[in-house]
Amino acid sequence: MRRSALALAALLAIVGTGAASAADMAPRYTKAPPPLALETPWTGWYVGLNAGAAINDSSYNLTPSGCFTNPAVLCGGPLTNNPIRSYSAGQHNVDGTAGGQVGYNYQFSPIWVAGFEADINWNGTRQTDTVVQPLVAPLAGSFLHSVSTSLDWFGTVRGRVGFLAAPTLLLYGTGGLAYGQVKSSTAASFTTTADVYAGTFSDTRVGWTAGAGGEWMASRNWSIKAEYLYVDLGKTNYTNACTTAVCGAFVPLPTYNTSVTTREHIVRVGVNYHFNSPVVAKY
Repeated sequence: MRRSALALAALLAIVGTGAASAADMAPRYTKAPPPLALETPWTGWYVGLNAGAAINDSSYNLTPSGCFTNPAVLCGGPLTNNPIRSYSAGQHNVDGTAGGQVGYNYQFSPIWVAGFEADINWNGTRQTDTVVQPLVAPLAGSFLHSVSTSLDWFGTVRGRVGFLAAPTLLLYGTGGLAYGQVKSSTAASFTTTADVYAGTFSDTRVGWTAGAGGEWMASRNWSIKAEYLYVDLGKTNYTNACTTAVCGAFVPLPTYNTSVTTREHIVRVGVNYHFNSPVVAKY
């Protein structure tokens, strides 16, 4: 009886030791590590500054209307004896531009980024063209006219869509609304009859813009960009009325009409500060 008790105790000791060893060998489950944050997050708001060149691609057209001879019987119909039919010219000077922007990016895949950007910019584009033309017989003397145009400032509100050529390099296309302060003035006169024509225009015009660029994320919060934009603010028209009494003898009353088409090529660089949160990698 005593031997049976000792054998049972030994068996229980062996079973207990095996159970403990099995428990030690069983896999232990712990909480998964937190997701890792990417080193170059693009999602988030940003603000920045820009500067560059504004290449003028505008044009204007000067068109006469009414009778420019006295007595009126010489006109023989609308524009028959006008000294010029019309005059057109392009403007292609280069000036500076500078401003600021604010925008938002959203990285919706490993390589695609979409967002929007709004900017406001000072613009130095202004040009004056002065032309002297001989009058057509039977009129003597010359016709002088001067047309001045300027785009004092402009802004855009654009969408942006791009892909990551590298984790830190975004190549994008952009387009949307453009607006700006367009000004123009015209002065015209005849050397023999001394009649003078003048008119001005100043208004905020709305148009469109499109372009492309690249942006390099230099650090988590700072990026550098280079960008091209084509800006088209459409056509404006205004009348240049005669400002001297001599025009009262001409029937129909002579005037000059000026139409200005405002277009620019913008080439600029900029820097942005990003208020972004880390983009979380998914497991």
